[in-house]
Amino acid sequence: MELYPASLANSLDFPVIRKEIAELCQTTGGKSMVQNLQPIPDTFELKRALQQTNELFSLYLSGDPVPSTLFDSVKGATSVLRTAGTVLEESQFSLIRSLCLSYKQVHRFMDKQRQRLPLLAEWILATEPEPLITEAIDQRLDERAQVRSNASKELASIRQKLTKSRAAADRIFDRVLKKYREKGYSADFNETVSENRRVLAIQAAYKGQVQGIFHGSSSKHSIVYIEPGETVEINNEIAYLLDEERQEIRRILKELANLIRPFTNLLNSIEDILTELDFIKAKAAFAHREECCLPQLTEQPHVKLKEAYNPVLKIFNRHKAKLTVPLDLEMDVQHRLLVISGPNAGGKSITLKTLGLLQLMLQSGLLLPVHPASRFFLFGQLMGDIGDNQSIENELSTYSSKLEKMKHFLQHADDHTLLLIDEFGSGSDPDLGSALAQVFLEKLNGFKVFGILTTHYNAIKAIAAATEGIQNGAMLFDRQTFSPEYRLETGNPGSSYTFEVAEKSGIAPHIIKEARERTGKSTLKVDQLLVQIQDEKLQLEKKRDRLNAELQSIKKLEAEKADTIVKLQEKLDKQSKLNEENDRLLYWGQRFQKLVEGWMDQQSQKDKKAIVARFIGMLNQRSGEVEKEEKQNFSKAQSKRDKKINELKEAEVKVGDRIKVLDNNLQGTITAIKNGKYTVAIGNLSSVLDRDQFIPFSGELPDQPKRKKRKKKFNKPQDGKPKNQNP
Repeated sequence: MELYPASLANSLDFPVIRKEIAELCQTTGGKSMVQNLQPIPDTFELKRALQQTNELFSLYLSGDPVPSTLFDSVKGATSVLRTAGTVLEESQFSLIRSLCLSYKQVHRFMDKQRQRLPLLAEWILATEPEPLITEAIDQRLDERAQVRSNASKELASIRQKLTKSRAAADRIFDRVLKKYREKGYSADFNETVSENRRVLAIQAAYKGQVQGIFHGSSSKHSIVYIEPGETVEINNEIAYLLDEERQEIRRILKELANLIRPFTNLLNSIEDILTELDFIKAKAAFAHREECCLPQLTEQPHVKLKEAYNPVLKIFNRHKAKLTVPLDLEMDVQHRLLVISGPNAGGKSITLKTLGLLQLMLQSGLLLPVHPASRFFLFGQLMGDIGDNQSIENELSTYSSKLEKMKHFLQHADDHTLLLIDEFGSGSDPDLGSALAQVFLEKLNGFKVFGILTTHYNAIKAIAAATEGIQNGAMLFDRQTFSPEYRLETGNPGSSYTFEVAEKSGIAPHIIKEARERTGKSTLKVDQLLVQIQDEKLQLEKKRDRLNAELQSIKKLEAEKADTIVKLQEKLDKQSKLNEENDRLLYWGQRFQKLVEGWMDQQSQKDKKAIVARFIGMLNQRSGEVEKEEKQNFSKAQSKRDKKINELKEAEVKVGDRIKVLDNNLQGTITAIKNGKYTVAIGNLSSVLDRDQFIPFSGELPDQPKRKKRKKKFNKPQDGKPKNQNP
């Protein structure tokens, strides 16, 4: 997307967004990428950038850990390595090691998150970490980035000699120091260090009494520093060993540099990957903080803002503990141009800048603080005339600057252009400027551009009302409180509320009255008519809102009443069933009682068997009835549950909603919706589901009905005793 003029991003406050995101970066390179953030011209790359940001955003949304991208640049070290035979400092090798370890952790993380972060994983897993780099460094350097003594046999031998020589030098020096201290030659602090050698601090009066090498004196020449003659030879030996150590360390570091040199390009690639990941992570963190999402992208020109916030205004208001009013508007091929009118400080310019800033953010690869149902088209050009553009350098007045821009609009605007013009037609004679603006508007409409224009001119409002492709919009104003509502309403123009705003600002009433008298009758009548229309509309809206609230209250009461009736009916049904069951139990109890009494009255075994057989027959009959009732109850409960599941499958869901998977009852969060498929984060995993595979988490389901295990039926007795068997 091309911007015109070049300063348009500044006019839309895009640098504020860059600054906010840059503060969330962990690396200097990431901050630099944010500062260079601009529209991505290639559509494929833009959509990829948006999806990658959305993938990391899903981690923030679900509260899962996000990999660290903290590291220091190694570009200085790799630049040195490109020249054969060069050597790095120990600290530079330490930076390389840290970079490789950071990348190893990120690589491992992405390997585990392949399903949930497919684009990021594909990108990062294409570059494998090289373990040989860290292994080679760890073999030669310790955790303090110092060359290990065992890095070579020669270095180990040198350091052993150094340890012995230093110990011997210390013993000799301590003996000499003790001697001169006892003689009273030493200064209060006895000794110091000069050129890495211990030297005696001797009072100047006794310097001729001490044999050795003079190293200097104090500022007042009261103390001289002398290296004792007894330690000169061994100190020279230590100096020689230190030189040998330096040469061996250099040889080891050169050897290490030669081992790592073939991986120079890999190291640069790893740093580039981690830098870009830091950049993406900062974008995702900003999106999470500002409650953003990835809106729907349309193939045809169409803009729909739903619950859209200007992030700069939202951040500013948050610091002031003020609420920000969201914006709703829609533009399609039937209503491509929106002419907004209304009072000054009523939100016209903010509305215009909100659309422009959100479009610029989206086409720069950023998620937006809008409702997920919002829709955006990827425009080829974003043009604008916002603010005072007079230029001393180019000898342009404000109006000349506006005409210069309009000339560009008329020459280059097309049906893939989003145009933003603030104070359209202003800057010149009201009548002449308005006439020219009317022609400009008709020409721009002929080019089928999309856009927003703000104005105070009634003639422009009239054209918008009468021309296909253009619609009016008004920023609402509450005349009772004389304050703007910062809400846009399309369909009708708005009044500028010039006199009302002046009255609220404290202008004397007699001055306002005189101004009204000087205003042309037709102009004043039109303005009064607009005020009247807007007032009536506002009152109708308030009445509608009040009626809707009352209607919702009535519906709520009706729902509560219906729910109470249903519960009472269920209670009655339950009691009725309980009564029926008690009657049946009483009936069967009486029958069983009679059989028992009959059995006890019989004397012959044959008659008793006959009664037992009748008893078993009655048991089996009752068992069959109970089993039939349970099957009917199970079928009803299952049908009720299935109906509820089907209702919940049709419920509307959006990104960020919690859901429950039907197959396994696992809970998850929707992170993306595309082509009827739903990406769901379940713990550390990510799955792509169809809509009929899950229900909203808040949806309440009846319990899954369970079949009761039936007892075994009884067979007729063979010996007077009943026997049971499987049915």
